[in-house]
Amino acid sequence: MQFDVDEAIRKQAKTPHELSMLNLVGCHLIAAPASIVLDVGLLGFLIPLALSLLVISFIWFKAGQTRQQDPWFVAAHWRLSANRTRILMVGYTISAVILGMAMMATSGSSKGDIMMVAISRVAVVPTLLTVMICFVLESGSIYQAGRGEVPDGIVKRLPAPDDLPVIQAAKPSVAES
Repeated sequence: MQFDVDEAIRKQAKTPHELSMLNLVGCHLIAAPASIVLDVGLLGFLIPLALSLLVISFIWFKAGQTRQQDPWFVAAHWRLSANRTRILMVGYTISAVILGMAMMATSGSSKGDIMMVAISRVAVVPTLLTVMICFVLESGSIYQAGRGEVPDGIVKRLPAPDDLPVIQAAKPSVAES
């Protein structure tokens, strides 16, 4: 849905998506590969992960806090950004499971270090895929916030106030018509 909100509120609504993009670019596309190239070992995974989890925690905290303090449009975009970080958390979980299984499988092996290096490269793939998905979704959300739009799913979960003018309502789906 597209709402009639002024430019200052639209700019505020871009903030959570820009913060999420900064997390994706800074922690995953710059820090993680740099840590791997610098060969800092397990810290190459843990430092970017810890920084990313810190940013995600802030986004979740702020999404809960803005419901009471900020305009609805801004709160809806914080909620949207918090929901998108869950996709990234799924990627983290899958990567952690692969790494955990690899550690258990290679713990008694004499060639465990070599296998662990190979498997760790494979374990990063789910996280990289979810980073790319989140990157596309968040860049689209920045565009939506700039236009005064909120996805219909967020509007259903977090209904807009009645006094907020709607420019363009949701288009009815095929099932509804």
